[in-house]
Amino acid sequence: MTLSVDYNYKYTLDIILKNQAGGLGNEQWERYWNAEQNAYQADLLGRWQARNNGKTGINTGLIQDETIMQKLAPFTYPGSLTIVAGNADKPTDFVYRLAFRVNGVDCYKINHNQIATVNDSVIDAPSITTNTYYFVEYEDYYYILPHTLPTQTITTAELDYIKTPIDVKWGFTYDNDGRQVYDIGSSVQPQWLPDDCREICKRVLKTIGVAFKDSDFSNFGASVQNSGN
Repeated sequence: MTLSVDYNYKYTLDIILKNQAGGLGNEQWERYWNAEQNAYQADLLGRWQARNNGKTGINTGLIQDETIMQKLAPFTYPGSLTIVAGNADKPTDFVYRLAFRVNGVDCYKINHNQIATVNDSVIDAPSITTNTYYFVEYEDYYYILPHTLPTQTITTAELDYIKTPIDVKWGFTYDNDGRQVYDIGSSVQPQWLPDDCREICKRVLKTIGVAFKDSDFSNFGASVQNSGN
């Protein structure tokens, strides 16, 4: 279960207030949080270079270990792609491919300069009869071999992939004094697990130049339990 958008927003404001660092409006906070959650996902997916050029995450990559796969579980999705004229468009929220299948069997990735070689192969040529399929990846679609598939029997491909996080939103209404009051019905909640929400909040605070201690979050959580707010 994730931490609510209200919890994350109030935590950020609590640390800002503690540091007497001014204020942060909900729209500003949303922009920071959504930018940082995408950067965090990119770090988990794997920027293998050394920690430079502003990289703040760990030097690991996707499938480096089971822990990272668990962190990315909320964004792991099985999709069905429609094959049209031998091509299958990627989903609009696509980030990273985990597996690709045609007719229920693995479809193997090849490089662009291997298309002719694979087509001319006398051993493992693309074939519907033997369920041997290949694909070449382009920016927003997959080029599938054999490129001519009978539409009456094979119309879809299966894609397991990592999708982009949805943007969070702190929804609100106004009370009788014209103050903003959190409204869960118009809010968009984070998809991350609690520890990852905390990490993203810490990144937001670093981005806006606010100092904090690791104990601040646990202290805030305890105060929420005690006060109910």
